[in-house]
Amino acid sequence: MKNSIDKNNLSLRIAYVFESILAMVVLLAVFLGTIDVLRMIWDAYIVDFQNPVEYSQLNSLLGQILLLVIGVELVVMLSLHLPGALLEVLLYAIARKLLLLPKTAGMADLLLGIISIAGLFAIRKYLLTDDNSTMNVTSIHYEDCEEGQTCEECEACREKMLKEQAKNNTEKELERKEFKENNDLDETQKL
Repeated sequence: MKNSIDKNNLSLRIAYVFESILAMVVLLAVFLGTIDVLRMIWDAYIVDFQNPVEYSQLNSLLGQILLLVIGVELVVMLSLHLPGALLEVLLYAIARKLLLLPKTAGMADLLLGIISIAGLFAIRKYLLTDDNSTMNVTSIHYEDCEEGQTCEECEACREKMLKEQAKNNTEKELERKEFKENNDLDETQKL
């Protein structure tokens, strides 16, 4: 399958570099925010250990931590360009909002948040394929194909497809043997 995007386009390359720089800035902000969270924990639990932690302090701490998680997911989304990564960012943002609802918030806000999360899971299950919903960063398949090559022509992609076919064939063969054994068992029980 040929890409219709010109990889030599200067404006696309500049946009990609700028996007990478923005992702690094967000990652730096998350790192600095982590230091701030550690400082908040030190102050609340170590320095002022004689006084119990108040609800507002714990709420503020959880809000800060969840905001950092959203920042990390945003970096992943900017780096990977997967629809599933966008859903992860939205999921964490909605979960943060639900966990940090003020005590005075009505049930309508909570219900809307739960419906939103259910909608995201439905989108993830029914509208995304396995190829574009992968969340595991370590299993991402980077396109190693040479320019002008399709995945069928690329040696690495061909080997991956052959391994997947062999795995599927092995699973099908096991299912056939199990089915045959069950049928043979049924026939011997009938006799």
